[in-house]
Amino acid sequence: MLLSMTFRASWSIGLAAALLAAVPPGHIARAENLVAGTFDAAASEGAFCHLRAFQHIASVSGGNRAAGTPGYDRSAKYVAERLEEAGYRVHFEEFEFPFFEERVPPVLLVSSPEGREEPAPAAALRTLTNSGSSNVTARLRAVSLGLAEGPPLASASGCKTTDFDEFERGVVALIRRGTCTFQTKVENAVAAGAAGVVIMNEGTDGRKDTYSGTLSEIAPIPVVGVSYELGRSLEIAARGGATVRLDVNAVTGKRLTRNVLADTAWNNDSSLIIVGAHLDSVLEGPGINDNGSGSAAVLEAALRLAKGAPQARSAVRFAFWGAEERGLIGSRHHVGSLSEELRLHIALYINLDMVGSPNFARFVHTSAVTGDGLAAVVRRELLADFREHNLTVEERAGGSGSDDDSFSQKGIPTIALSTGAYGPKSEIEANLFGGAASHPYDPCYHKACDTIENINREVLEQNTRAVVRALNAAAAGQSLSTP
Repeated sequence: MLLSMTFRASWSIGLAAALLAAVPPGHIARAENLVAGTFDAAASEGAFCHLRAFQHIASVSGGNRAAGTPGYDRSAKYVAERLEEAGYRVHFEEFEFPFFEERVPPVLLVSSPEGREEPAPAAALRTLTNSGSSNVTARLRAVSLGLAEGPPLASASGCKTTDFDEFERGVVALIRRGTCTFQTKVENAVAAGAAGVVIMNEGTDGRKDTYSGTLSEIAPIPVVGVSYELGRSLEIAARGGATVRLDVNAVTGKRLTRNVLADTAWNNDSSLIIVGAHLDSVLEGPGINDNGSGSAAVLEAALRLAKGAPQARSAVRFAFWGAEERGLIGSRHHVGSLSEELRLHIALYINLDMVGSPNFARFVHTSAVTGDGLAAVVRRELLADFREHNLTVEERAGGSGSDDDSFSQKGIPTIALSTGAYGPKSEIEANLFGGAASHPYDPCYHKACDTIENINREVLEQNTRAVVRALNAAAAGQSLSTP
């Protein structure tokens, strides 16, 4: 039995009561409560039905489904109930994560030595998740920005401690995005005595506008991100001896959240496939494409498999990760909790993150998939399903930068499906997939407009159908190879 190799169910009375208390009567208990009488029959079927549910949940939960909020707990309850109804054994896997919620937008006020004050445009400024909360006024100092004439090159600003050799303690550091993580840049700045950090966008293709970012650990000082254009003006102001007031007002701390895991009976002699998607949104919006779309597709795939032959789902675990937007925390916790015996049984992890982008492409990301075994079967069937429906698909080597990375870092083969995020679609991709070149795949990425209206329903269904086919093929291949 799987029980000795799986995870403790946390269906405690206290947790169940807390979830029920968080749900308005008649609103979340069943999918039909969310959609009946509102949408036509076609709109209430398949993965899109679940997106309608997630949208409703966000609408009654303050506009988002972020980890650690009622919107996420209600999303987890919705998913768990649908899976239990289909006959799966459902587990809540709890873990702690650093919580961050901004009370008011950040303030960046630039003061020249002559006394002129100029506030940074609100649209060009965002607080990084897990920034410290404080109000500081200090001189601004640029740190190895590497700016020169001509198009900007990749930046390693702030990635080395030696970048801060001439840094004066107590000033605000102006750093350029690129090469290393935000966390590394901020830790180096903190070690050098910075009172705050401003990270300008890199200026390379796709990295010029205002952006959202996340620190993997809560910072002791305020940290904001600004557009490349604003960063250039701040660099000029810093050379002129400017001071800045940097004010971030946010709640930070630790909170509990949970992954949702669903299994059927599993033979310990068989290989296991895990199919997952992150269930949480950012605080800025409902996250219907990012990543309600991936969660809806995984949930719908599980429900469709439950209607078929039992063996089609007997070697599959369906997973819905929490706190991905905080730094892949839910999937990393899960992988870190695996016994070595179970880890060796995992033949493949399949990830779906943003599979309904309005200006979509079709990407299949593969990492460490060899020429035989279940991973190869799944890859082959995914590609075949797209091509047999005359749908262009682009295969990319390596991970997608989402929860599949948590598994590939432990040597587990991964395949990921995506339709594009904030980056611009190229001319070649526009010719291949249609849509608008030089525009983002998803113009509402990490924004309040990532609603049900931000979804391409056709590409959502295409990805769902392909996953179901691949899992059925893997189950058939496994049944043939199992004595």
